[in-house]
Amino acid sequence: MTDEFIPSPSIDSHTTPMDVQVPLVEPSSNLKTKSKILKASDKLFNVSQMKTLAFYQALLSEFIGTMLLTLICTSTSLSFTSQSVPAINGALASGLIVNTIIVGFGHISGAHINPAVTVTFLVASEIDYFRALLYIGMQLLGAITASSLLRSVTPFQAQGNLGMTIIANGVSLPQAFIVEFMITFILCYTVHAICDKHRDDIGGSKALAVGFAVTLGCLFAGPYTGASMNPARSFGPATVMNSWENHWIYWFGPLSGSITAALIYTRILKKTPLNESRPFIDKSNI
Repeated sequence: MTDEFIPSPSIDSHTTPMDVQVPLVEPSSNLKTKSKILKASDKLFNVSQMKTLAFYQALLSEFIGTMLLTLICTSTSLSFTSQSVPAINGALASGLIVNTIIVGFGHISGAHINPAVTVTFLVASEIDYFRALLYIGMQLLGAITASSLLRSVTPFQAQGNLGMTIIANGVSLPQAFIVEFMITFILCYTVHAICDKHRDDIGGSKALAVGFAVTLGCLFAGPYTGASMNPARSFGPATVMNSWENHWIYWFGPLSGSITAALIYTRILKKTPLNESRPFIDKSNI
């Protein structure tokens, strides 16, 4: 009879990558103990976090992280010679930069660096609406900054479309939507799986697992849609180039995939201890 295999703890298990380190709702010292239910407005729009330095550090983290992600992902498609850039270059660069950013910024903001990831955490009640909206705003601003920087440092003849995500010829809009939906679903489902606080069976690096999910999405979807998985990554170069053809696909597809991933993992497949209450439920009335 062989012993059951138990994997060693993840090498980055002391902090949960991509998980918001600030509580969903910060308890108030003036809150009376007789009230067991916090107001829904406090849970949805926790403006009290604006009083903390950590909140602004998190916003800056999302700005810098998304700027670096967009800069690297878009620059790898630029060609300075007559030879085309191998598609695998962009796939590897995208996965590696995501892994690097999660390691560098995950403990500050959760390193979402992607509106689809922020939305998937919002649906899973892991982040409040106020922080989510500001995260997305900083992500978009970071992406625009990256594309502007890329255009300023790249010779005109090599700029091309600044690494925009473009639907390939012959690929219909429904097909493009399905492709973006699928790869973002894989990414966000992986994020929920590695951020599950009740799991102790994940070995290796959680940040690298997310990076691999991005690389996989790029290898599969690159020929179809450019493999965005990230509305901000597509928004940056589209804004700088002022080119919006079929841009809605890069919002509707990824966000639909991220919402579906959150619902399936947290509502259907996630294993929750029996003594743990669901978010926003008052156990005293059960």
